[in-house]
Amino acid sequence: MKTLTALALVLASAPAAYAAGNLDNESFIKQVGSYNSATVSQKKGNNNQATLQAGQYNSVLSTQTGGKPGSNNSANVQTGTDNTALITQTNGNNTQGTFQVGHANGVVTTQVSHLANGQNNSRNVQVGDYNSAVTTQTNSAPNPQATGVAYANNAFSAQFGAGNSTYATQTGGQNNQAAVQGGSGNMAVVTQSNKAITPASAPVVGGANTSFTAQFGDNNMITASQKTADASGTYGGFANGYGNASAALQRGADNIATIDQKGSAKAGDFSASPGVFNASATVQIGEANSVTVKQGGSTAGNFGATPADQAANDTNASFVGQRGALNNADINQKNGGNTQATFQTGYDNQVTVAQKTQPLGTGNGSNNALTFQHGADNKASVAQAMAVPLSVGTNNSFISQIGGSNVVNAAQTTGQQAVAGNNTQVALQAGYGNMATISQATGANVSNASFTAQYGSHNTAVVTQK
Repeated sequence: MKTLTALALVLASAPAAYAAGNLDNESFIKQVGSYNSATVSQKKGNNNQATLQAGQYNSVLSTQTGGKPGSNNSANVQTGTDNTALITQTNGNNTQGTFQVGHANGVVTTQVSHLANGQNNSRNVQVGDYNSAVTTQTNSAPNPQATGVAYANNAFSAQFGAGNSTYATQTGGQNNQAAVQGGSGNMAVVTQSNKAITPASAPVVGGANTSFTAQFGDNNMITASQKTADASGTYGGFANGYGNASAALQRGADNIATIDQKGSAKAGDFSASPGVFNASATVQIGEANSVTVKQGGSTAGNFGATPADQAANDTNASFVGQRGALNNADINQKNGGNTQATFQTGYDNQVTVAQKTQPLGTGNGSNNALTFQHGADNKASVAQAMAVPLSVGTNNSFISQIGGSNVVNAAQTTGQQAVAGNNTQVALQAGYGNMATISQATGANVSNASFTAQYGSHNTAVVTQK
């Protein structure tokens, strides 16, 4: 009994619930053998549940409904094969921990908090093959008019083995997610949605949605989708939005990472707008790696003159680092002050960067791209467009390639506006058989600047400015 109580505390990480006073509902179940089933239903009060199962075809069904803050704790340990755990927690501060060892293990966690100071925490650790962890967290509000707020939503999953999959869906709250997978054939899917409300302490980029995923092995896949909200408009003001931070690390072969970030807010009809502040970092080590990053939102406000030049004119920042062979990076950024850096080492590497500021906006955002490639048969393509009629932002691109048979394609345009910034492009190539093609187009009173340096033999440079 004492052992299980300690286990519940460690896995569920909920000592605060115990400190608040005696639990009203408390359940401990231990089962050894085959085809074990444990069903626990707890209502009202402070709920606590711990289950230990050893054997085959074990299942635990736990349903907890709390009637006040500081309630609902669940801890489950299963060893053997074909184990399943189904955990449902409603209201109160929800906390859940599951540890599974064996083959074909599955855990499904559903947590709902209707705020009253919010929360939702889930932790799952699985060791073995063909493990599955599904976590759904809902933490309602903010708005209508935020009702007390306090947020939360935290999910952590660790899986070690082959054929593992983890799915995390988080709504409301501020959303935090971390997943670590070791083995082959791993898949991690993260969906985060938050209706926002920017904290007063960080009026420019407060925000929500953070995700970290690390995968070690072959044939791994990461998919992360993040968005915030806030808006209003239609004959009124208001805006906000802001959020999204994603980090992904993959080591192995045939890895794929797809990141989609939206800063929300927009509306219209007598205003609203902001949104944006997307940050993404992806590192891949191995062969045949691929990363796709899409960042966007809506902004035409929060211009400059600090805080930190209004968070670099409402951000959009992406970093991609790839080491190995046959690497591919595809980056698409819109609306913020777009900044992107890609570093690739190996051969047959390819990077495509597209950056665009918002049409019909008035922000001072700029497009900035830095690309470095080391190896052979590398290709870099950068397209930058300043589509804001009243913008004074600029297009800046720097590309450096070291090796043989490298190709650079860079295109920059500012449209016809006379107040826009300038196009600046720098290309540096060292090696054999290098080629650089630069195209720059501007409107009135806007200048093009291009610098290309090539070292080696059989190099070609073509620059077009108009």
